[in-house]
Amino acid sequence: MNYSNDSKPAQILNLRTLEELNECFFLKRDSDTAYFSLKKPENNVNRVVFSLQTSDINVTPTIRLVNCVNKNKKYPLYQSFAIETKDKSTGIAILMLKLDDQKTFYCNVRILPLNTLDDVADREADSPLLTVNLEKANYLLKTDITINPSNTGEAMYSTHEVDVNAISDLISAAEMTELKRELEFQGAQLIAHYCQEILEIIINENAATSNTLPLLSEDYVLQLPLDSLKELLSANVISGNIMLEIVGSNVVRDVNKDWTGASAFISYLL
Repeated sequence: MNYSNDSKPAQILNLRTLEELNECFFLKRDSDTAYFSLKKPENNVNRVVFSLQTSDINVTPTIRLVNCVNKNKKYPLYQSFAIETKDKSTGIAILMLKLDDQKTFYCNVRILPLNTLDDVADREADSPLLTVNLEKANYLLKTDITINPSNTGEAMYSTHEVDVNAISDLISAAEMTELKRELEFQGAQLIAHYCQEILEIIINENAATSNTLPLLSEDYVLQLPLDSLKELLSANVISGNIMLEIVGSNVVRDVNKDWTGASAFISYLL
């Protein structure tokens, strides 16, 4: 068995927690008018865009709740988030989160290194959220991460379905192997660290309201208390920028410099 499939501790002890990191962030919420539906204005109620601002560096990542499709396949059990290093940047990440029960939390990452959000967005799809059609991506890379609690309650993660074949015409076979290794290990471990904090947020917020763990619906997310919403969104922003930095430094390089904002953002955090 590949070591990446083995369960490993999700928490990295020397990293700051989301609560600590959020002391450095200001979360701004705006109506996402650039991606409003003109045909069905009633679909625009939850079309919002969040920006994560800090006074220390001139990088302002954005995040949107989105609905994903791929070759007419829908993902109704996932809540998806589209992350840009800056508004309208070339190179976006999509995080698709699903909670089956209190024991299985999925974080599927899709990296579109040479597309803008506008390239793959479908404003007029009949959905309360902006629809992102992954089939329109020029290149699509993926990494799937699963988080489960151990017998002692410690969050454990494993990595599956790492696929970098789409960029085989951009880099050498050796570089593809190195990219896959970085996504499987460094990238997945960092994302697992923050995703296990997302799981803790969901469980804690749910305990205060009911005994049934909710799905990550857009209504649930947008109704979270401000501090919890800020932590959940910043965890997604951090995770998306981690993957954009890895793919940018290994694949995109000088083709487009937008990914360097992700590098600056992650360096500031870590």
